[in-house]
Amino acid sequence: MLEQSTSEVSDSISKKIGTSLILGVVFSALLLMLGNGGNIPFLPPALIFPLVALTLLGAVVFPLIWHYLEKREKINSEKVYGFLYSGIRYVIAFNIASFGWKKFYGLQFVVPAEIARLPMNQQSGEWLTWFYFGHSHTFGIIIAVIQIAGGYLLLFRRTLLIGSIILFALLSNLTLINIFYQMNAGALMQSVVLTIGVLFLILLDYKKLIVFFLKTKSNLPSLNFNNGFAKNSIRISAIVLSLLYTIYIRSLVK
Repeated sequence: MLEQSTSEVSDSISKKIGTSLILGVVFSALLLMLGNGGNIPFLPPALIFPLVALTLLGAVVFPLIWHYLEKREKINSEKVYGFLYSGIRYVIAFNIASFGWKKFYGLQFVVPAEIARLPMNQQSGEWLTWFYFGHSHTFGIIIAVIQIAGGYLLLFRRTLLIGSIILFALLSNLTLINIFYQMNAGALMQSVVLTIGVLFLILLDYKKLIVFFLKTKSNLPSLNFNNGFAKNSIRISAIVLSLLYTIYIRSLVK
């Protein structure tokens, strides 16, 4: 009985700390995004960094105070969780939608003329990436629409999960681009934090996802095979034969 009680308390504390830290980290990322470049007069770097430090400190201290008050029945944890979850959703939506609007107003994927004139082998991975994405204005707008619409979907509980999944697919892709194409540290940090944030929102409904993706069978009609080995062999052949085809095509290239 004592072991079960201790486990429940530990889980409760870890959940509080985890939720609070997620809000603290995504809010810190938002502050850094707002203060990037020092373009906003009332949000200079000298103010942004102390605010980030206070936010992260508060994210660590608050759950301890919260848990202390909860044990004394002086706080409504359900309301606190509601506030934290809503805060996470709002901050992520604001942050990622901001990146979307920047694309509409030509504040992203813009390469200076002196950089664009350089040979490709003299440009950094970051400028090559921006030049590539900026080559098609339509493609940039499509990404922007996904970011804005995905952020909007986060703001409603009914569409929270689908919005999180859409944004996770986009953000995980952007994170890999930021890593392997040597984008600046700020862009990488933003993509990593936002990816973790939407993944956190997805995992809140992980039981639904397990049922949907792993326990729900498709209604599509299929071929009936009594021999399981033959059925699995046909499945594997799609991958193996495509590999053999590629090897054959490669052998024709001299």
